[in-house]
Amino acid sequence: MRVGVVRTQVPFVTGGAERHAAGLVSALRQYGHEACEITLPFKWYPVETLTDSILSARLTDLSESEGVPIDMMIGLKFPAYLARHPNPVFWLIHQHRQAYDMWSAGTSDLLDSPDGMMARDMIRAEDRAAFARSARPLYANSQNVAGRLEKYLGLASTPLYHPPPLTDQMTQGSFGDYLFAPGRLNPSKRVDLMLRALAKVPGPLRLVIAGVPENPAYLDELHRLAAALGIAGRVDWLGGVDNDTMIRHYAQARAVVFTPQDEDLGYITLEAMLSGKPVITTTDAGGPLEFISHQREGLITAPDADALSQAFITLSEDIALAETMGQAGHARYHSMNISWEHVVETLTGETAKPAPGPAQIAALEAKAAATPAEEAVARVQAAVAPPPAPTLPFASITDVLEAYAFDTMPQENDEGPAPVESGLAQYLGSHWTRYLTTLHHIVDCAPRDILDVGVFPPLAFEAMVVNALKDVKMSGVWEGPNPYAQSVKSLNPAYPDFDIELRPANIERDVMPYGDAEFDMVLGMEIFEHLALDPHFFLTQAARVLRPGGHIILTTPNVGSHRGVRKILDRESPYSFGLFVPTGGVYGRHNREYTPHEVEALAHGAGFETHYLGTSDVYDDHVDPATAALMIAREDNLHLRGETIVFVGRKAGVPSAPPAGLYHGDPARLSGKLVLTKDEAQTGLTQVTAQNTSSGWWPAAGNQATALLAEWINGEDYLVHTNVILPLSEAVAPGAETTFSFRRDPNMAHAGTLRLHLFQTGVGAFTGTGRANMLEIPCSEANFLTLAKQAL
Repeated sequence: MRVGVVRTQVPFVTGGAERHAAGLVSALRQYGHEACEITLPFKWYPVETLTDSILSARLTDLSESEGVPIDMMIGLKFPAYLARHPNPVFWLIHQHRQAYDMWSAGTSDLLDSPDGMMARDMIRAEDRAAFARSARPLYANSQNVAGRLEKYLGLASTPLYHPPPLTDQMTQGSFGDYLFAPGRLNPSKRVDLMLRALAKVPGPLRLVIAGVPENPAYLDELHRLAAALGIAGRVDWLGGVDNDTMIRHYAQARAVVFTPQDEDLGYITLEAMLSGKPVITTTDAGGPLEFISHQREGLITAPDADALSQAFITLSEDIALAETMGQAGHARYHSMNISWEHVVETLTGETAKPAPGPAQIAALEAKAAATPAEEAVARVQAAVAPPPAPTLPFASITDVLEAYAFDTMPQENDEGPAPVESGLAQYLGSHWTRYLTTLHHIVDCAPRDILDVGVFPPLAFEAMVVNALKDVKMSGVWEGPNPYAQSVKSLNPAYPDFDIELRPANIERDVMPYGDAEFDMVLGMEIFEHLALDPHFFLTQAARVLRPGGHIILTTPNVGSHRGVRKILDRESPYSFGLFVPTGGVYGRHNREYTPHEVEALAHGAGFETHYLGTSDVYDDHVDPATAALMIAREDNLHLRGETIVFVGRKAGVPSAPPAGLYHGDPARLSGKLVLTKDEAQTGLTQVTAQNTSSGWWPAAGNQATALLAEWINGEDYLVHTNVILPLSEAVAPGAETTFSFRRDPNMAHAGTLRLHLFQTGVGAFTGTGRANMLEIPCSEANFLTLAKQAL
């Protein structure tokens, strides 16, 4: 997937949140996704600036970039996660705490503003609205953050832990004579508390502090405090350090001190555990308490200098205790499944497979080379072999063609029907095994009424169906343009006659020419790959005409077949049929071929559940040995590597949306009609009605809103003005309508033409789908320019 990781950036501040986002992007890329950080600058004071930041985030559209959809937005920090996206997933580092726990504690800077309560309520409302947009569970980076969500918004969330940035580099070392305190220096980390505690510890124990201040004045205060306490010589101020220095000080410390107030998570705790060091923290520290138990992985004290100093003394005097606690922390970390692989799988909903490095590639090649060619070929052939053929009185397509009078011309002199044209007969014969494979699944579902979509004479497959299923009724949809009906007569009394009617429709533009719930089964054999505009529309129409529990069978070439893999490795196109067929128009060639899970995901979006998903080699059983060995070494699911996909779905729900990343925009809303409903010659009052004939609401604002695209053509038929987007006044429900009114010069001469299209903002005009009209009205240029002032 293409994933945007969205966070807020306070200029010149770098800390755990920034490392968190960078780590997530790196992990997503490692596991095969295209990912980048998207940052929005944030200033939270005064309140007026805070509200501006919220509005700026809400107006940010992250649905696509450079015309390429962003499949998923992972929101980390407020207010950046308020950005608009159709597929948001939230993994909260923290919300704007000034409106939550800090407000309750009386420490929020919003309390100092007359508009503070208004801002607090707005922030909470924006959070609720944002989180409600996601169809996925809500995740927090710690139990502490999850607890705040539950307490203040009543929202359940799942803690999802992730490794700290230096996980793979942390080492265990000796237990030295100092306590280590890394991290950003700000009052919430309470470095002053550490200094006051150290002052109460007799002896040479040192405190080593690594980190930079957010405000240099705060560091000056800490230096003055250390001098006043008489411990300046026992405190080492390292400032900002490189990774090697940081790792070395973790490894050689006696213990790590981390005393924040209500920390969200705290990498420092995890880094200490990975270094095998005990953690000294406080009862109000927040995140560290999710990992540290008192006297097990460290020491937890009251947040005062006396109690903290006793913990310092305990570990400074008992090195064996420090070692025991450090090892307990190290073991606990590794028992908690804290890994980026787990994070990526959880957030994306997909199995995380790391991109192989040189060592993995070498191992894969060695494993493939060790698999005997004959064994590899046999395993693939067995996995993609067609299912058993159903019982039929025919042994070949020739038998079928000779058993029925498919020719419609009247016969003379008792001559038999004319034979099917040889080229067409040869074509049908090449699909014999595929026909048997499809028929196997038809018989398994035992339908009574079948709609075959994309059928055309001669109706050989339909003859096979009526011989495999007794009393089945066959209907069909074809391109037409005329309806077609035939009573197909058998030439042998042992075979049943059958009647069939084919109704014309373009299945990705037109409403299927049947009523709701008329059929038990819809067949889509080798048509999916020909669709050029909107396979989701076809699937939703198939669901509409099916009875509850009815089945759809789709067969289509598998672009990820073993043969497709071999072609790619040999620098060929993986398509099974990539030829242009000018005589067939746009549907004469394969416009797109699919992988099995893409077909399944599209069907799920139309309300089908999977009854069967598999693949078969139905044209050619040849398997390239090297490709077979490679797929076996990769531990691929060989059953999904056949040349033809077979998907059998059961109607189980209502259509929702196609899988993320497959469409530019929302195809479910791209149907409508424009009608000129008022055209007063005397006053010039003009009214256009926009009718929503789609299955979804038309939003009037926000991402992918429905609007009008206005263009003006002059009297010489030149397009002069375009790309004028006029907003609708209200959202429109499915089946409802709204009006758009304006004035033109009354009784004017034809000086030009106003052309209107329905339009999805950020996507394009509905007319491209074939499911919406355009409207042309006489209009002067002056009137058009006046109208254009209403544009978005």
